[in-house]
Amino acid sequence: MNRSIALLAILALGLSPVMAQDAPAVPTTPAPADVVVAPAAPIPVTPKQTNLLTGFYATLAVIEICDVPVDEAVKAGMAGDQKRLEASVNLDAPSAAKAYATVKADVIKTNPDCAEGSTDRASVDAVTAIYASAAASRAAAGAPAAGGAVDTTAAPIVPAQ
Repeated sequence: MNRSIALLAILALGLSPVMAQDAPAVPTTPAPADVVVAPAAPIPVTPKQTNLLTGFYATLAVIEICDVPVDEAVKAGMAGDQKRLEASVNLDAPSAAKAYATVKADVIKTNPDCAEGSTDRASVDAVTAIYASAAASRAAAGAPAAGGAVDTTAAPIVPAQ
């Protein structure tokens, strides 16, 4: 009797790998037949100029929302850079107005702190200080006021982010 049980145990152990081999194979997804690399394919990346323009619009929105007093020479310098940035991302006037309205709405949602010395005001003050310095340099050099002829060949002044 013990021999019969031993024989059955040996047969059971010997048959289990064979039975496992009969199990259906797990379906796998086939590898793609051809992999195509297209160096000219567009890559969904936001251009640096778009990020700069968005930050610029956010600064303008805080100035407008908080009613920050800004010198006319600074406004003129900022207007020139705004036009250059908009042109660099191919925005026409209606598209630029829509983009600004969208950014302004987003800034309003953040409820900017308009108090003197706040982070939001400090960012605006830093940007307007850059433009004030540039206006002072132009005035010292005897250049025409920024409200007159705008030098479109000059590199735009990058707003602080």
